[in-house]
Amino acid sequence: MTLLTHLWTRRKRLDLYQLIGLGAGIAIALIGCSPIATPEAVQQVEQTFADHQPVFTELTTTAVASLQASGDSQLKLPDSSFYDSTWAAETLNSEAIAVSFVIEEFYLPLVYISTDDPEDVYDTCTNGGKVVKQLEPYWYICQRDWN
Repeated sequence: MTLLTHLWTRRKRLDLYQLIGLGAGIAIALIGCSPIATPEAVQQVEQTFADHQPVFTELTTTAVASLQASGDSQLKLPDSSFYDSTWAAETLNSEAIAVSFVIEEFYLPLVYISTDDPEDVYDTCTNGGKVVKQLEPYWYICQRDWN
């Protein structure tokens, strides 16, 4: 193979790899920009809360008491079949404790806020994040800041 043929073949190969990379980048951007707080996703969080409210309340009460007694700033709660993960944590700018339950979508958690003030939960319910719906006093569906 001559040098010219080798360079031409290599150039074609690079162009193909660049196109594949560009296509993957566009796909990731489109998926990443899809709306998170769709009515269906919000309904799923709301229904899960309604179906398991006594369990959520008990877990939250236990987590807040454990966090206050331990002196730690955060606590991972046990896994469950109806949510993916849960963390209780002191908020940075206030005396609030927030317990975030990820039902299915990380960016759309069910959040218990001990002060009942969404302003206390930075990047989850305010300052980039936002309250999508208040279910009851202290209980919110929020949309986290994804940036």
